Amino acid sequence: MANRMFAKRNVPGKGLGLIATIDISRGTRILSESALILGPELLGADLRPCIREQWSALTIQQQQDCFSFGHMHPCTNELERLCAIFNTNCLPLEGAYILEMGNPGGSQNRHKRGGLFPNACRINHACDRNAGAHWIESSQQIAVTALKDICKDEEITIHYLGLNKSRRARRASLQRDFGFNCSCGLCSLPANESKNSDRKLSEIPRLSRFIFGRIAASRLARPLRELHEFDQLVRLRNEQETGIADMGRINVTIAERVLKHSDLARGKVFAERAISDFRMVYGSDCMEIQKWGYLVDKPTEYDFFGYSKAWKTTVDEIPTNISPDKFEDWLWKRERVHSVEQIVDFRSRATFPPIIHLPFSNNSDYYETNEDSCSRARNHWCFFGEITHTNKFGNSSLAVKDVDGKEVKLAFETERGRELPPNRVVKGRTVAIINAKPHEFPIGDESYGGKIGILHDDELCLKIFPLSLKELFALNDQIQVFSTEKNGLRMCHGCQKKSAALFKCQKCSMFWYCSRACQIIGWSQNEHQDVCAILKKEPDLKRMFLLDWDTYDIHVQFPLPA
Repeated sequence: MANRMFAKRNVPGKGLGLIATIDISRGTRILSESALILGPELLGADLRPCIREQWSALTIQQQQDCFSFGHMHPCTNELERLCAIFNTNCLPLEGAYILEMGNPGGSQNRHKRGGLFPNACRINHACDRNAGAHWIESSQQIAVTALKDICKDEEITIHYLGLNKSRRARRASLQRDFGFNCSCGLCSLPANESKNSDRKLSEIPRLSRFIFGRIAASRLARPLRELHEFDQLVRLRNEQETGIADMGRINVTIAERVLKHSDLARGKVFAERAISDFRMVYGSDCMEIQKWGYLVDKPTEYDFFGYSKAWKTTVDEIPTNISPDKFEDWLWKRERVHSVEQIVDFRSRATFPPIIHLPFSNNSDYYETNEDSCSRARNHWCFFGEITHTNKFGNSSLAVKDVDGKEVKLAFETERGRELPPNRVVKGRTVAIINAKPHEFPIGDESYGGKIGILHDDELCLKIFPLSLKELFALNDQIQVFSTEKNGLRMCHGCQKKSAALFKCQKCSMFWYCSRACQIIGWSQNEHQDVCAILKKEPDLKRMFLLDWDTYDIHVQFPLPA
């Protein structure tokens, strides 16, 4: 069956690879095979005697298969060549990705034991891979499973690196360790889409460290907080399609967490998802299912089941006949708040601080820190700075004045400022930076040494608006008066009377009127024509007024979510 699923063929720019000869469904075992050569069991052990011993037991065909692989390292004899081939091509026997290259000479300087396989080691790399390779200890074979639906004539790919790296870092590692430039779909995304992907990829390990870095007492004290963080982690992984091999273990962990609070309903759902993940990646005979299957059938046998009764449910309480979205809301205990639309005030110094109040990571009002000293933003804030000079502080920086009128250096550590549209970098316009971080410039900085400014490293969180600070706050003051609802009443922008029966402007949806006559007054006499035009032209400005600044969300970036 395996031979009918794939064929070895030349792939332009890659050499030999595996090509699907039929349509392959997600979760299908593409191949299982034994190694030609296995690395030593002891990490760091000398590779040469290990290879020499196994080489003599290989058939002529197997030896030819070994020598058919290329290598990246110089060698002077047959044994050195075999070591070089092994280190260039071997797959790890644990985990889901290849680690950095080992010593091409004699020792296996890897974190995991490796193996050289006749077919699996022909599978080329793609950061957006469609298959995964995993070692099955019980059968002593490598198994390659389809992680996505694979079409006939499509190349089968795995990834050689952990996916939680930026495009630049991935490409550098692949060039250094494997000698090629990656041009997969993920690495070929347009610049903005790639930066968006990088931003989310970097958040995955950060959030993981934050969740798993807590001590048990902290987790038990606030279980809902942890469940919501797991919700964020799973959604990020699903969006980026990373680490599917890890999802089974993550779902086991979540099942254990909710069972600890006597929640049999959610425990069963998460346990079933874990078993499904294990079955897809490792196969139905894997040791993971044998180890964790009891969480589905006999969850009360979990050692810490019922530690608290806070979330006590029965399996009969799993909801049925509801939409998938509502089911996920129930599963993750998501709160659906149906309250009056809140409009933020740009004059709030807590949310829109001047440079002297920008929070460092040790500020507990803005950051939460776990017991492993990992910190993460609790909420969002924004720095406003009006551009005063474009070259005062040298290249790759701007001079801006903050909301207190203090001049601040804004330096760029992204594309050295080249990501900013030149027609927007104009004196008198206002820069908005979401979750801006203060930075003390070194004494050696001739123009700003020893002072606190901003070293900006996330261009997706920066926007320049065609307004001065004075104009921005004048707009804000109008919106605070005419857009906010208090005690069920709003103020008409025309006659300035309060009522519960006003209708909103259909163009900007931010100003309200009693009648058509009042709307004409607002449009012609109260400057709504200009305000409406700027809100329509700059949708991010309007969205900033409506954003939930009190809850941190990695998806908050420009353009802001509608």
